[in-house]
Amino acid sequence: MNPIAAAPFVFLSTLSVLQFVLVAGHESQGTNGGSKAGVVNMNLIQQACQHAPHKDLCINALKNDPNSKGADLIGLAYISIRLAGAYASEVDAHLRSLLINNATTLSPVVQQGVADCIEHYSDANEQLDDCVAAMSTKNYKDVEVWVNVAISDADYCDNSFAGEKSVVLQKNEEFRQLCNNVLAVVKALPPHGKE
Repeated sequence: MNPIAAAPFVFLSTLSVLQFVLVAGHESQGTNGGSKAGVVNMNLIQQACQHAPHKDLCINALKNDPNSKGADLIGLAYISIRLAGAYASEVDAHLRSLLINNATTLSPVVQQGVADCIEHYSDANEQLDDCVAAMSTKNYKDVEVWVNVAISDADYCDNSFAGEKSVVLQKNEEFRQLCNNVLAVVKALPPHGKE
């Protein structure tokens, strides 16, 4: 299968796994720092976001996600990964649309930059998929590594325009902020992950 055509399938598969993990996590919560099902624990969300460079964005993103109701810290980490992955897919779709709908109006440098960014965001989604696998084994150090690689993909995207202004500069910044939310939540997790 063509890698560009496979990207939405990979993302949807990851969303299905995350949804299963979140639902299973909610059903099995007890005294592990979760809250009552159906209630957003703002104290827990504030604890999860305490290390975020953009604390308000982190708190609002988690508070407004319906899966945060009853989630413990690990559930909030999965949610933050899902939010970053969903946004990466949104940026990827935006880039594909730019390339298809504006092929005749974009300069060759910008066209190549957009094509490179599509590859970088495909890679970023793969890194976030790897985060889900690392979370499932409580390997939080690997989560941090994969998220930092995904952030680098956004940086590489910005640099893909060879002196031209990036057509996704703001979206790249928002993606980096969502990735930083993941790093903040993972940092707040209990230190029983693999080193």
